[in-house]
Amino acid sequence: MHDCPLVWIIMGVAGSGKTLVGRMLAERLESDFLEGDRRHPLSNIHKMSSQQPLDDGDRQQWLLEIQGDMHRAIAKNRETVITCSALKVAYREQLSALDRVQLVWLDVPKAELERRLLRRSNHYMKPDMLASQFATFEPIAPDETVITVDGRLLPARIVDELLNQATWLFPDLEKPWWKRAGGDDSTNSDVGDAVMYSDIYGDDF
Repeated sequence: MHDCPLVWIIMGVAGSGKTLVGRMLAERLESDFLEGDRRHPLSNIHKMSSQQPLDDGDRQQWLLEIQGDMHRAIAKNRETVITCSALKVAYREQLSALDRVQLVWLDVPKAELERRLLRRSNHYMKPDMLASQFATFEPIAPDETVITVDGRLLPARIVDELLNQATWLFPDLEKPWWKRAGGDDSTNSDVGDAVMYSDIYGDDF
């Protein structure tokens, strides 16, 4: 597993910086990037836009869509960064059931998240929904293989810190992912165009 491309899941509540950190990590790794919120069905988006919290049934369809993206990334042997709130232990277990997956949690105090959400526009997740996310959130358990990073750091520092922690688990991260995949420099000729294969919906920082 250590010598293969990884699927990175960048997790956190609304406003924690998942999109910005995920994009920066993908750029650093020269990997693909997927904004997980893009996988919400319209019914979920309508509920959240109406200030209605999602339930487990709503989230299950969304998680299955993200799992499909993870399977495709693994099948193509491509390093990929995906954002997903993954607030419950069961959700994180579902996403980490596949091999070659590393979960990252961005830890941000509630007061800071409220400040960020008040500044954010053009996004369906409003500040009033933050309380429901914290009510849903189940803290990271000691036995979960999750890298936790202080989400108050500057985004570049967050990426540095999570990669420093990940290198202890995956020493071969010092190699570009396409070399870990068994390729050479020519394998990566189109990676610059592939870094963000989905459009970014808003700014999550």
